[in-house]
Amino acid sequence: MNYFIFKNQIFTVFLSMAHLTSITFPDRINDYVGGQEGDFKIYELNKGQSLVFEPKRKGFSRNFITFLKKDKFHFNVTYSEEFSNKDIEIHDAKECSYFSLIKETMDYQLFECPMSLFFVNKTKRVIKLNELVVKDKSYISKGPPVYVDDKLIYLNGRAL
Repeated sequence: MNYFIFKNQIFTVFLSMAHLTSITFPDRINDYVGGQEGDFKIYELNKGQSLVFEPKRKGFSRNFITFLKKDKFHFNVTYSEEFSNKDIEIHDAKECSYFSLIKETMDYQLFECPMSLFFVNKTKRVIKLNELVVKDKSYISKGPPVYVDDKLIYLNGRAL
């Protein structure tokens, strides 16, 4: 699965005991930090461009930061058998002007672009969109799960 990530946004990676999860970054990884001993084991592969996570126990949710030469990526590593990821490739997200509506409710509209999602808040209150607070509209990372006020609305490349 391709994840198009904006550098200032935190995304979620789900792990499962049933399989390993690999994350491949656009450049060589210089360093990483996060999790707690006993949550998962990490393997570096692909000439330092990929991390492979092997869960060691259930029920964790931890912050993780990966440092590349010029960039860093913040994400949450969470245990979930239901939503688990297998292979993730990280790419840079880009704002775009060509998008299509993929979900509309009374509170918001969600549009899809080739390398990002576009969210429009239709309410007069702020909405919590993953780790962001959105007053009117915002481009967000495409690929990772999207939560609106802690309710999952987008997963595995499709609106729910």
